[in-house]
Amino acid sequence: MKLLNTGLPSRHYPAALGLVSALAVLAAGGLNALALVAAPLLLLAGVLLGRQLVKKEAAMQQAIADFLASQTSLGEQVVPVWCNHIEASRSQMEQAVNALSERFGGIVDKLGEALRTASQETDSIDSGDEGLVAVFARSEQTLGAVVSAQQNAMSSMVNMLERVRGLESFINELEGMAFEVAKIAQQSTLLSLNAAIEAARAGEQGRGFAVVAKEFRMLSTQSGKTGKSMAEKVRHISEAIVQTCAVVQTAVEQRDKRAHTTEASIKQVLTDFKGITDKLQSASGLLKEESHGIQAEVNQALVEMQFQDRVSQILTQVIGNMGRLPEVLQAQQQAHAHSGQLQSHDPQDMLDEMKKSYVMADQHVIHQGGQVQSSAAVTDISFF
Repeated sequence: MKLLNTGLPSRHYPAALGLVSALAVLAAGGLNALALVAAPLLLLAGVLLGRQLVKKEAAMQQAIADFLASQTSLGEQVVPVWCNHIEASRSQMEQAVNALSERFGGIVDKLGEALRTASQETDSIDSGDEGLVAVFARSEQTLGAVVSAQQNAMSSMVNMLERVRGLESFINELEGMAFEVAKIAQQSTLLSLNAAIEAARAGEQGRGFAVVAKEFRMLSTQSGKTGKSMAEKVRHISEAIVQTCAVVQTAVEQRDKRAHTTEASIKQVLTDFKGITDKLQSASGLLKEESHGIQAEVNQALVEMQFQDRVSQILTQVIGNMGRLPEVLQAQQQAHAHSGQLQSHDPQDMLDEMKKSYVMADQHVIHQGGQVQSSAAVTDISFF
């Protein structure tokens, strides 16, 4: 501490100096008239000068007291206002950041719920007997079985048509047999006529043979009628078989066409359904990935918002250090009032006290006059 010497004995310096001067004049001049006049004048001048010095010193002391009082008043009135403003700003910032953190926390919770839902939906698509992929596989297998059944039915109808067409050869054989029967009947008739003629030539001896020839002719006539009837029946059967083959051929062609159309439609439906399934699966995966990314970004934003704790600690320490300033000014005023001496305060004491309260490395860097490096680059965050 430095002391400015303004002690009370200094007010007597002029009077003492006047007294010494008067004694010196008397001692030097003796008791002559000039010495007797000069000595009292010097003493009076010293007393007057001492009184003037006392007045000036009193005025100076009063000015110092007023200055210290004004400094104390400044510290007691202005510094609390500064502290209140800083505290209000710190409180508002803390409330705003806390509210924002709560909102971000709610967003994180909602994103987590959405992510769980998306994960469940994705799992339901990708895995499980009831998953969309499994349903698609079963549907594809079932529809494939339907197409195979239609193809088998078509094969059966084609085989039946071939079998029916194979009857045409038997019809041709039957027609040939009917023709042979008619031919045999015709020849038998001619033979019976010749036999009758020969029996007539034989006379009475050929009468019995004539009866046989007559019966043979009747039998050949009946055989000819039967052959014609067989040929007629075979013709009707052949026509019916031909018509049946035509109808079956038309049905086979139409059913084959419908089968191909159905198969193409089923394949197109399966292809479209597979495309939708792939897109849905891709969209679900992308949604899950984006949800993870957004959740990570929001969590990082919440971590970055912890700057409020550091700022709040620093501002609280600044407010506390500012609150000590009125105490220092008041201590100076009390010391001057007690001792009459003006004591200057060393700022290093307050700086040392401030340094003791630091809890972060940045504060020590700033205290030493350095610059704090940014720990993270500022990034643009889009909220949607």
